Amino acid sequence: MTIIEIAERAGVSIGTVDRVLHNRGRVSPETKIKIQQIIDEEGYQPNPLARHLRRNENLKIGVLIPKPDSESGYWHLVWQGLKNAVSELSAFSLHLESFYFTRSNIRSLSSAFKKLQAANCAAWVVAPIMQEECLKLIGTSQQDVPFICIDSPLPGSITRSTIAQDPFRGGQLAGKLMNTISPSEKTFAVIRPYTEAFNLNERFRGFADWYSHIPNSKVLDIVCSERNSKKIETTLDKAFRDNPSLSGIFVASSMAHKIVNYLDLRSITEKITLIGYDLVPQNEQYLKDEKINCLISQRPEEQGRLAIHEVYKALVLQEEAEEIISVPLDIFFKENLLW
Repeated sequence: MTIIEIAERAGVSIGTVDRVLHNRGRVSPETKIKIQQIIDEEGYQPNPLARHLRRNENLKIGVLIPKPDSESGYWHLVWQGLKNAVSELSAFSLHLESFYFTRSNIRSLSSAFKKLQAANCAAWVVAPIMQEECLKLIGTSQQDVPFICIDSPLPGSITRSTIAQDPFRGGQLAGKLMNTISPSEKTFAVIRPYTEAFNLNERFRGFADWYSHIPNSKVLDIVCSERNSKKIETTLDKAFRDNPSLSGIFVASSMAHKIVNYLDLRSITEKITLIGYDLVPQNEQYLKDEKINCLISQRPEEQGRLAIHEVYKALVLQEEAEEIISVPLDIFFKENLLW
C-alpha cells in the first residue's frame, strides 16, 4: 500500500497522511486515529530509499585516515576504495571529506579529529591506528552519527561497524607460513614500525603464539621506524649480530620492501625467509622478484568499499548494522599474482 492509497481510503490529502507518518503538523485526533488504523491494518512501512531520493539529500562522509601517500601508499588504496564506492552509489548524493593526519603524531591526529567533529558530517569512517589516542578522542566526543572503523578494531569503542581482519589470526597465519617455508627451530623476528597500533601489536602476539608451541624457537620483537633507513640498518645489524641463527623475518606492516633493501645491502636476501603484509606496488614487485617469499593482504580497496556501503545502509536504507565485517586473510605468492 502506498501513501496515495492510504489517503484515498481515509478521504484525506497526501500531505495529511505524511504529517501523521512523521508526527508533525496539526491533524485532528479523529483523522489521526483513522489514518493510523489503516496503516496498522495494512502493515504499511515507509520506504527510506524512496524518501531519500525525494529529499535529494547531500550526505557528507568524514574520513579520518593517515595521508594517502604514507606507509608505502597503503592508505591511497583505502582512499581509492572509498572513492570507487561513492561513485557506485552516485545516485544517493554521498560525498567524501578527508581529514588526514600524520601517523604517530598525536597533535596531527587531534587536530584532524577536531576538524572532523566540526564538519557536520552525516557519518564517520575512521582508521583507529593510534589506539589510545583514538579512544580518548572518540570517548570525549558527543557524536550521534554512524561511526565505522576500518583497517583495525578499536576495543572499547562503540561503533556501528568494524571492517578489518582479525590481526591475531593474521599473525598466526604468518607463523604457519614461516614454519612451512622454513621448517626449523631457529630464531625469527617480527618487525613493526609502531607500538601504539592495536592491529600491529596483535599480529606480533599471534606470530609469537604460533612459535610458542615449537620448542627451541625464539621470536624477536623489533620496533623499527619505516621512515628512517639508517635506523633500519643499525637496528637490524644489531639483531643479526646478537642472533646469528636469525633465519626468518615477518614484517607486520607494509614496509617489507624496506627490509628487502637492507637484506640486499648486506647480500643476505637468499638466506632469510621474508613474509610481509600488504600488496602495495613495491612489495608486489619484490614478490615477483622472489625477494619476498609471500605477502598477506587485507584488501584495502575492499575495506573502503565496504565502509561506504555500511554508510549507505545506515543513512539511506536505515538498516540494522553488521557490527563485525571480517576481511579475509589473503595469501599471495609469486605464482598467484596477476601479471
